[in-house]
Amino acid sequence: MGTKAEEYLNAYGEFAKTLRTWLVAYGIGAPVLLVTNESASRAIKASGQARTIAICFLIGATIQVVLATLNKAAMWGLYYGEENERVKYNKLYKVAFWFSENFWIDILADIASLVLFAIATWKAFATLIL
Repeated sequence: MGTKAEEYLNAYGEFAKTLRTWLVAYGIGAPVLLVTNESASRAIKASGQARTIAICFLIGATIQVVLATLNKAAMWGLYYGEENERVKYNKLYKVAFWFSENFWIDILADIASLVLFAIATWKAFATLIL
């Protein structure tokens, strides 16, 4: 059994992975569903909202992919620094460490994706039900 900190970190990791997977899946899956459903696609195109909806979904999913890439790069940099002590004095290592310590970046990216997806979803549903 690990420490409380390890338990919290493991739980955080699971929630982070689940949320990121959900956000990327939604950001890709919802537009695919809207495009492949012929009546929905026609209604959205006719509404003049198709471009806004597509851009919101695309940017929201892109934010998550970029964030995952940055987190991956930062974690590799920190790992490499632990394996090679001299790397810890490198500027890139310091940037990776800074990035890993600033949780607000992840939260801001998640909120931005959620807001963009909410806008796109609202516009799509409003188009389909009104």
